[in-house]
Amino acid sequence: MADDRRAAIEAAFEAEDKKLEEVVTPTPEVVEPIEAAKEAAEPEEKQLELELEEKPAEVAEKVEPEPEVKPVVTAERAPQSWKPAEKAKWAALDPGVRQEVMRREREITKTLSETAVARQLHQDFQQVIQPFMGRLQSMNAHPLVAVQELLKADYLLSTSPKVQKAQFLAKLIADYDVDVQALDDALSGRAPPDPVDAKVEALLQQRLAPFQQQLSHLKQQEQQREQQTTKELESTIAEFEAGEKYPYYDQVRQEMADIIELSAKRGVYVTLESAYNKAIQLDPIISQELAAQSATAKAAKANAQAQRALKASVSVGGAPSGVVAGSPTNGSRRAAIEAALEAVGGR
Repeated sequence: MADDRRAAIEAAFEAEDKKLEEVVTPTPEVVEPIEAAKEAAEPEEKQLELELEEKPAEVAEKVEPEPEVKPVVTAERAPQSWKPAEKAKWAALDPGVRQEVMRREREITKTLSETAVARQLHQDFQQVIQPFMGRLQSMNAHPLVAVQELLKADYLLSTSPKVQKAQFLAKLIADYDVDVQALDDALSGRAPPDPVDAKVEALLQQRLAPFQQQLSHLKQQEQQREQQTTKELESTIAEFEAGEKYPYYDQVRQEMADIIELSAKRGVYVTLESAYNKAIQLDPIISQELAAQSATAKAAKANAQAQRALKASVSVGGAPSGVVAGSPTNGSRRAAIEAALEAVGGR
């Protein structure tokens, strides 16, 4: 046996030497480490040879095949789930009792294994509904019934006709008091209002409420003044249209409108009467006609004054009534005026 092992070791070293010789070209840098390794291994080989020569029996024992190990039958132990104090009393129990206990333990283990999936499902279900238990209790609804109703709603919305779907959603909107305007915004894609902006807007409206009331009051007063002015204007226009005091209104009303508009742009308020007078002055035909009327009126006034003066002079002088001496015989107005003047001047 020792010779075989030594031969195997020598064969291994020779094989390694051949590999090194085939792969590496001998150089001083490569040969020296190999020789050093061989020299370092030689004492170990010699020591191994000595040990093999001194203890051939021990080596033979080590090489001999091990005897076959037969399984050792151990006594039944207490169930793993028992506490240490109970396990200590296991050996004192009657064998029949221990056998029955082990049978029950095996049944329990089998049952737990078979129901593992169901127990996990129950645990997961409890975790899912736990956040909503308050709502379910307020409705006095069993969790399984609630889940069943939700599944019914999903089935109805998935398979029913569109009209039935719309009716069902309308009932949901009414039951859950959904804001129809907010729903319309959501369906149309409009973004919901920012709650912070809404609060700021509400606070701003609250602060501005007194000012808005004051503005509303001032606006009402302005509307009342405008209504009153409108009534006065309508009355004045009616008076203008009557034609008694303003006979040229129809001819100059467009010019009046232009005058009022231009004055308003400059911030000047012009009454209808002022606009009427200006429009007449700007119209050449009407202005000439009015000038002629004014001259006639002045002549008539002068004639009337002359007549009054003549009558007064005749009354004061005591002259007989009738035709004044030297007066023209024609009945013209001019002649009468001249005669009256001459009579006054002669006296």
